[in-house]
Amino acid sequence: MTGRGGSALPAGMSSALVVGLGISGRAAAEKLLREGVRVTVNDISREGEVLDAAMALRGMGAACELGHHDLSLLEGVDLVVVSPGVPGSMKLLREARARGIAVWSEVELAWRFARGPVIAITGTNGKTTTTRMVEWICRCAGMEARAAGNIGHPFVRAAEEAGEGELLVVEVSSFQLAHTETFRPRVSVLLNVAEDHLDWHADMDEYVAAKSRIWANQRDDDLVVCNLDDPLCVKAARSARARVRYFSRSPEAGADVFLKEGRMLSRVEVAAGGEGEVEEIMRAADLPLPGGHNLENAMAAAAAAMGVGVEARKAGEALRSFEGLSHRLELVVEAGGVRFYDDSKATNPHAAMRALESFPGPLVLIMGGRNKGLDFGEMAEALRARARRGEVKAVYLIGEAAAEIASALEEGGFPAEMEMAHGLEEVFGRLGPVLGRGDTVLFTPACASFDQYANYKQRGKHFQELAKKYAAEVQNHG
Repeated sequence: MTGRGGSALPAGMSSALVVGLGISGRAAAEKLLREGVRVTVNDISREGEVLDAAMALRGMGAACELGHHDLSLLEGVDLVVVSPGVPGSMKLLREARARGIAVWSEVELAWRFARGPVIAITGTNGKTTTTRMVEWICRCAGMEARAAGNIGHPFVRAAEEAGEGELLVVEVSSFQLAHTETFRPRVSVLLNVAEDHLDWHADMDEYVAAKSRIWANQRDDDLVVCNLDDPLCVKAARSARARVRYFSRSPEAGADVFLKEGRMLSRVEVAAGGEGEVEEIMRAADLPLPGGHNLENAMAAAAAAMGVGVEARKAGEALRSFEGLSHRLELVVEAGGVRFYDDSKATNPHAAMRALESFPGPLVLIMGGRNKGLDFGEMAEALRARARRGEVKAVYLIGEAAAEIASALEEGGFPAEMEMAHGLEEVFGRLGPVLGRGDTVLFTPACASFDQYANYKQRGKHFQELAKKYAAEVQNHG
């Protein structure tokens, strides 16, 4: 299959090593095999789903090397495709670069085979929701569009499935962007930048630099959509060569898409090249999803969709009917006047703080998991402030980071109840005496799930099961 301007792979590229056999790594290996490339797949694990994937790829003709990352794997290799989460500092990847071997992410590989325009979306939080919003808006406007990338459906697979000219709306992570060379989306979106993945990136400068690669190859006729309320986003966008269009919660900030008097508005130049005038996208209250951060996601999605020709009015109509995603401020159940929300996708303090802003209180919070090398100080201060106003009744802490979060909360004196528990079951066993009518139980971990669960989805599903069981017991005794 050819890609942009002819052959999608450089001439002479005949042998590839795929490092990491997650969903995107497997899809990349399958694509390379179909293109006639000799493929070796490699993963440090040799069990479970990794072993299953390796055996399936062996059946397609790949060589399999599991349980090590020996440098001998690079012999005779023209290309290394690295999966998200594999540290760029890994010795194998450093050696590959030193030998002049191309190191790509699955995003770079997929881009070379994509036959239609791409809208790429990155940021610390909100990527998946915004990606789905853009897809929904474009489909409602009558365009052929599909979402892909770091949302469970690999970009490389979607690029192969999509028709000529079909719009691909792609969620991309800093891991994936760090290993791109020619990737050039028609529209790139940077939602926000906060501390995250510092267990992977050396520091914040490296993290921001990786995010900024989303527009590294864009040209004057491309578009960048960026958060004007986020200083790190604004600073990063100065390096963009493409046109930059900003969104903001403030009408005074000078953004192109903004909120004013309860309405989401667009300056006409975003959609049609005019100046001065504004048009209404929608009433802010009509967005079905809770939280100011979701208004930001919606503004970004509308600006991106308008960047490929969707009318502001059509964008608003679509957003009014958009349904939220699982484990992202998802209302699970209501019983005895208490609402239970699953925000398991909040895997860093920044995401948890945004969740907190979505509810006036009284709140009972469940937090904790595995820290990703992040500081809980700012989140703790926000929690203390809410607790002093009586908006936080109790905080339950679980997982490896429980003591670390507790220490951060206690540093300035925490005026609400705080307890540590081994896990979610223990928390639900203690909730009864604490809860009252009008309360909200919010599970927003601020941490990764890997200390107790396979992923945030499994963690969220467990919370939902326990919440529904608790609600059933309340109703039975009601």
